[in-house]
Amino acid sequence: MTGHWPHQVEIKLDRASAAERLRRIEAWCIDWQIGFRVLGTMAEDLIRVAFEEARFARAFHAHFGGVIAPAYELETALAADAAEVDLYDRLARDYPD
Repeated sequence: MTGHWPHQVEIKLDRASAAERLRRIEAWCIDWQIGFRVLGTMAEDLIRVAFEEARFARAFHAHFGGVIAPAYELETALAADAAEVDLYDRLARDYPD
């Protein structure tokens, strides 16, 4: 899912200032010639900014704050959700109404 963008920083966005903060993030990354991706999260007020290298994630974290969040957490959660759905499907087949 995250491919070549495994180093991520999760930051909270205030709805009123989200657009301005995203513009500042984009401008900062462009100024420093850092490739990045903005990823959504399950929470409405959080985003993850993903980088190819750990040093970029650390620099972003130092400048903008947030929490360094390993990409595998999201992938593990999605895999667990898929496994849970499979279990429910099997149970529904084995124990029909």
